[in-house]
Amino acid sequence: MSQSESESDSRKIARSHIQQVILVRDVYRDMEIGRVVNLHEEGFMLIGGPNIRENCVYQLKLELTDAVDGVNILDVGAECLWVREAAGEDRVWAGFHIVDVAAEDLTILKQLKLPPDE
Repeated sequence: MSQSESESDSRKIARSHIQQVILVRDVYRDMEIGRVVNLHEEGFMLIGGPNIRENCVYQLKLELTDAVDGVNILDVGAECLWVREAAGEDRVWAGFHIVDVAAEDLTILKQLKLPPDE
C-alpha cells in the first residue's frame, strides 16, 4: 500500500473541495505560507512554500477571497501532521489538524465546502 493510500485510509472525515481561494497566513511570522486545497471540519490540506514544518503548531489566519456572512478572515490553531514535496516544484503539500477554532469560524468553514457532487 502506498503512503497516500494509508493516509486516506486513516482519515475519518472525507475532505471536500472548496468554493473559493483561501490563503493561509502564519500569524507569528506574519507571512503567507500557502493556499488551502481541500478541507473538512477537523483539518485541511494546503500547497505552500518550503517553510512549513511537520509536527509544529501554527496560529493561522485563513483569508477568504469572498466574504461569507460578512467574514473574510478566520482564526485557526492547527498542527501540521505531514509535509510532502510537490513534484518538480519548490512547493510542498501539507496536512493540518485543526486544534482550535471559534464556533462562529467553524460554521463558516462548513459553508465553504462544495457539495460532494461538485
